[in-house]
Amino acid sequence: MLKFDWNILWTFINLIIFFVLMKVFLFKPIKKTLDKRKELIDKQFKDADDAQKQADELKAQYQSELEDVEQEKKQILVDARADAKKEYNKIIDRAQGDADRIKSDAKAAAEFETLKARRAVKEELAALAMETAEKVIGESASPELDSDLYDKFLNESSDES
Repeated sequence: MLKFDWNILWTFINLIIFFVLMKVFLFKPIKKTLDKRKELIDKQFKDADDAQKQADELKAQYQSELEDVEQEKKQILVDARADAKKEYNKIIDRAQGDADRIKSDAKAAAEFETLKARRAVKEELAALAMETAEKVIGESASPELDSDLYDKFLNESSDES
């Protein structure tokens, strides 16, 4: 015998209620929105057609004036090209000068950094030499002697460079 399940009945009722709610609260507002958009698009097409007609009328009017302006346009273009070429050359010259200045500044900075690095290495070597000498001697002789040896080492290494 066939058994009736109440869950199927409630599911079916829920689906019907859901469909009715979707139709009322979703489909109708969407349809209204789509209809409004369609009207707006139709209006825009009509406006575009009107604008096209006006543009065609203006085109015919300006076509007659264009013939006189053509010669003037050619002269303006020749002048503009000449001015643009002059400005281009000025910009290129200025950029070349800036590039040369930047190169010389960078070279000077690199030389300064090289000297600074050499000086730091020499100081480090002097400190290591002092530490080595102290280990060999056993202890530091005196701060004055250390300072004199350190300065002498730096002076000799500076003279060699």
